[in-house]
Amino acid sequence: MTSLPPPRYCSVAEYQVCEEEAEAIIRTTTYHRNELPRSVIWFSPRHHTSIHSSIATPFPRAPQVGLGALGRLPLELLYEVLLCLDMRSIFKLRQTNLRSRQVVDSLRQYHLVVSHGLNLLCALLRTRLAIDVSLSDFFYALCTKACRFCGEFGGFISLLTWDRSCFRCLQVAPETQVQTLSAARKQFHLSKVQLGQLRSFKTLPGRYTPEESTYKSHVTVVSAYQALLLSGQQPNSQTRAQLVNWGRQNPRFNFMGSCALPYYDGRTRRVEHGMSCGGCQLAVERDIYDSTVQLPDSEWTLAVRNKVYTQDGFLEHFRWCKLAQLLWILSDQGNRQPPELPEVVRVKGYFGNRE
Repeated sequence: MTSLPPPRYCSVAEYQVCEEEAEAIIRTTTYHRNELPRSVIWFSPRHHTSIHSSIATPFPRAPQVGLGALGRLPLELLYEVLLCLDMRSIFKLRQTNLRSRQVVDSLRQYHLVVSHGLNLLCALLRTRLAIDVSLSDFFYALCTKACRFCGEFGGFISLLTWDRSCFRCLQVAPETQVQTLSAARKQFHLSKVQLGQLRSFKTLPGRYTPEESTYKSHVTVVSAYQALLLSGQQPNSQTRAQLVNWGRQNPRFNFMGSCALPYYDGRTRRVEHGMSCGGCQLAVERDIYDSTVQLPDSEWTLAVRNKVYTQDGFLEHFRWCKLAQLLWILSDQGNRQPPELPEVVRVKGYFGNRE
């Protein structure tokens, strides 16, 4: 989806991006905001270092025992069965013997999931929601690019509804709102039977929200939207607005119920975590507010600052972004760091490295 800059800092003429300079333009004028994936369920990369080899690499010795009855299935049919297993069962099967480990590790979908979705996989296992997500579901989510609600790049996924969302929709879409189980019971007058039908989990202690607030308690949370549907109420404009208002009262639960997930492009085999425009950040810092956009200054600033692109999406944006083009020119076509580069872009976000 093409996203042009606001008219106030849109270039007069379209910049024609050459294929040879695309990589340098991205390197020079974009940044990945580290605090966005860290505002949701997040584990330090050091947490993954010790476990990645154990869950993604078969043992070098040859197996002495087969798969039993499963071993009599044609390999193509066996793979289809494995794709339908939930992630917890995949792990259990993989631990059965050397042959089962070998077969699971040979699955392309499993290899990609544990290579690029390890943070989310750890979240599923820690919250005990891995039994609700199949390997096929996980792989499909990894290969999905767009936010379900607005169509922009969706770098986050809800553990409760398994929907992709962008950072903005994570906070304001009615379908992404998360509440405590007790609050949902009171608001929607749910019976014990209905409560049992809701997917729920206990939150993990950690730092959440862009402000990196620390929460140590375990709270059982559910999807407020699913609770609304289960109560028999219709998701009309009034009830949807109520969900958003309730979410604004306790915004931390939306972050505690989500996890970042990159996008894997099966055609190019490229993994994208999303990128933000350094030129737009420069516009925010220079207070170049666009009066043609009907938003308060603060909301406009957040909308510009939190906008995240795929590589192709950013290059389309760059064609018309005057200040991103300025950074590119000042960088001597990628040969040096532009002197006008905002500090936020240089350090990749508003918070330091949390290690």
